[in-house]
Amino acid sequence: MPYQRRHNRWSEIRDILADLKSLEADPRYRKAARLNAEFFRTARTPFSFLWWLLFKAPKLRRRREDIVELLDLPLPRWQKAVLETLSWFEVWLGALKLIRDHIIGELETMCRTKQEPIVIASFGCGGMELERQISYQLLRKRFKFPLVFIGIDYSASSFEVARAKFDNLLSRGMVEIKTVDHLGSKELAEIKAAARPDCFSLVFLHEDAFRLRELPENSFDLVYHTRLRHHLTPEERQRLDDLAVYLAPRVVELDDISSVIGIIIVSIFVWRFPSVLNGAVLSYLRDFSQEELVANREDGWNVVFAGRPLRSYLRLHDKPGLTAPAATG
Repeated sequence: MPYQRRHNRWSEIRDILADLKSLEADPRYRKAARLNAEFFRTARTPFSFLWWLLFKAPKLRRRREDIVELLDLPLPRWQKAVLETLSWFEVWLGALKLIRDHIIGELETMCRTKQEPIVIASFGCGGMELERQISYQLLRKRFKFPLVFIGIDYSASSFEVARAKFDNLLSRGMVEIKTVDHLGSKELAEIKAAARPDCFSLVFLHEDAFRLRELPENSFDLVYHTRLRHHLTPEERQRLDDLAVYLAPRVVELDDISSVIGIIIVSIFVWRFPSVLNGAVLSYLRDFSQEELVANREDGWNVVFAGRPLRSYLRLHDKPGLTAPAATG
């Protein structure tokens, strides 16, 4: 049951506004706090929110690089609330099926040729709902090969939410969990040496992902991230792409495609959960349109579109000489 279901909607908005007010004293977060406060004030009623969508949202879309979501702010209580409830919606709406099935296809291909444990890494892993779904699917398929998931996130709340999701598998000895604050060549070698075919290894890495540049090239077999890139500046996006391509021969990205119909649909579905409404709507305003994705395809990257009426895409990179399984969706 989502975290927000235990709270009255109006009370939640009131508490969020109080926390945002406290952030306004810090010049680093003042502008973002005021933007989010305006969002939550207008989200009190459907009529004021509709007015915001019609007259404020288009202006924000035009300066989307300035948008900061509640999840991006240093408010652990609301980070946890968003991650817990978001996971519930990801299951209900099947929002991760596209990338989940693609990664499972990659893993099934790898285990036929790999001698060492497979290591896959998620940038901005959040509550690790994707890894939970992959694990259960692989267990149903009786996948027996040493597999290491490395979840990388700066938020401690992410790992708290993620650990709770794996309690069932952990109690049955089907996964083992380890938390680390640094991952160098020595630590990675130790993790791989301890990996077993009958137990998935889950590593929580509480560190800035860009520090992984210290690792040798192709240290991971696959790097992926979901709904992360729109949170970054253009410079950070390029750094993220460069890092992912350096660390792994295969890279997979999932994100949504911005559209008016998408904003309307998600607003209806998540209206009861104000903190998730914030992330859903502001994310859509920050996302790329399909036209932008087609026009800005970089060399070496392929884009696969899927879903109706909620549109999403996989952005794929394979180093020369590799043959990748086709994306499904």
